[in-house]
Amino acid sequence: MTDLLHYLFGAASFMPHGYCLLWRPDLVAMHAISDGVIALAYIAIPAAMLTFLRRRPDIKGNSRKIGYLFIAFILACAVTHLSALMTLWWPAYGAQGLVKAMTAVISIMTAVVAWQLLPKLLAIPSLQDLERANDLLKVENMQLNSEVGRSQSELNRITDRFETALTGSNISVFSQDRDLRYTWIHNPRFGFEPGEVIGKSDRDVLDSETAEEVVTLKRRVMETGESASTYIALENDETGTVFLDLIVHRTTDLNGKTDGVLCTAVDMTEKNLYEIRLASMATQLAEANKRFEKALAGSLITVFEQDRNLTYLHVINPPPGLSAEHFVGKTDRELFSEEDQLKLIPAKQKLIETGESTVLEVDVDMDGTQKNYNVRLDPAIDREGRVTGVIGTAVDLTHKRENERQMHLVMRELTHRSKNLLAVIQAMARQTAARSDNTEDFVESFSARLQAMAASHDLLVSQSWYGADLRELVLTHLGQSIDPGSSQIEVRGDTRSITADAAQNLGLALHELTTNAAKYGALSVIDGKLTVCWEQVGENIRLTWTETGGPEVVPPERNGFGRMLLERLVGPSLDGEVTIEFLPEGVRCVIEFPSRHLSG
Repeated sequence: MTDLLHYLFGAASFMPHGYCLLWRPDLVAMHAISDGVIALAYIAIPAAMLTFLRRRPDIKGNSRKIGYLFIAFILACAVTHLSALMTLWWPAYGAQGLVKAMTAVISIMTAVVAWQLLPKLLAIPSLQDLERANDLLKVENMQLNSEVGRSQSELNRITDRFETALTGSNISVFSQDRDLRYTWIHNPRFGFEPGEVIGKSDRDVLDSETAEEVVTLKRRVMETGESASTYIALENDETGTVFLDLIVHRTTDLNGKTDGVLCTAVDMTEKNLYEIRLASMATQLAEANKRFEKALAGSLITVFEQDRNLTYLHVINPPPGLSAEHFVGKTDRELFSEEDQLKLIPAKQKLIETGESTVLEVDVDMDGTQKNYNVRLDPAIDREGRVTGVIGTAVDLTHKRENERQMHLVMRELTHRSKNLLAVIQAMARQTAARSDNTEDFVESFSARLQAMAASHDLLVSQSWYGADLRELVLTHLGQSIDPGSSQIEVRGDTRSITADAAQNLGLALHELTTNAAKYGALSVIDGKLTVCWEQVGENIRLTWTETGGPEVVPPERNGFGRMLLERLVGPSLDGEVTIEFLPEGVRCVIEFPSRHLSG
């Protein structure tokens, strides 16, 4: 160790370098000051370079290593000058030699690196080139700034238009970062102002259940990159429940990494309410249509619609025996005869041309049945006011026309019957008067016979003069003298309906028989019995009147009006025969007439 120190810092045989300068103060000072200043400068320069490298962490790799190499080289030069300064007074020539050797190594290394860097350094543009490049860069920067300014202006203009278009609409647009905090929002629909939402998360703005749903959806979009949507409902104190259709898209930064989401929320509240109202209206319309169809069902009214080609589109309450399918898809030319087409088609074509409603009454052949209709035709109008077809209402007047014809027949028949009736009444009055002893007897007999005729007429009126039920006719005339439900009476026979003429004539016979039985026969005593029955005998109807249990019958000495009426009026009027037997046990009368006098 002593030898090493002796080698580095000199032995007594060596002299300091100052002896070589004869210790002249000027020379020693000049060497000492120069070496000191150079060493100080060599130390300051690496310190600046080291500070530069520390403040520029972006300089990495070989460039940073070369920087450290030059710092080492300059520091080694500084140490060399310091060792020279030290040898002025101390003969440390070994240490100085070692320092110079180290400096030589570092210098060689630095020189090698410098020559290696020379091509790159030569490739560095000159100052003039840099100045020209800077000038060109300034021009390009100005152009770029101008272009950026125009682009920014255009972007601002588009943004203004975008926001103006969304303002007042039912669409909200907003963005969120990776933590799902709102970074921008326009036209919010959550009941908040934009400033109240920025920086907050969905859990701060929405209820917990809705927030959990949308957060899960947004995180899935950020993970998969696939857009998604959902339907949410928000409670708003001012407007009530708000329904939103939320659409979520992933957003990325310049490097393509996910940095958040962009969302569009469409307010569907009004649409929902509209759909609810529409569904309600559709239900009401369907119910109204059902009521309308029920009201028409079974009626004489048919409603139909045809297009401009007179093709039937739908038919409500079609004529009896036909269905809507019989008409739908067909035209009048396919459904009606040529004669009936001339009654219908021209009127419908004129309506399509003019748009003027019309009413017509037509007789048409409806699937083999002649029908009479009152038809009202109205134009079908679209939203633009164009005539698209025909809407028709057809009222079946066939039954009415038949009733009118029947009424005419009835009137003619009534006139005929009235004449006959007046003739019968006249004859009845003449015969009653001829066989009455005084006015009171005439009035009583004649009034009774008129009432009997009236009773027959009442029964016929109740059946619209189509005929009368034989049983009801018998009970009606018996009821003028005795309770029809009395045990003294037995009425039997099949249900038969006779014509109006037969009912009037048979009614006169029944009145005479009833009156005679009540005054002189079986109905004049409590124990008397009366049986009235009828049956079909060949082509005739035979009605038998049988009295029993009454006073003993004595045959009359002369023919009275009642017998004459039965045998001479009723018999011939019925094209039949009347037989009266005055048996001791009771009167028996048989009235037989052809079955053609039955009405059904």
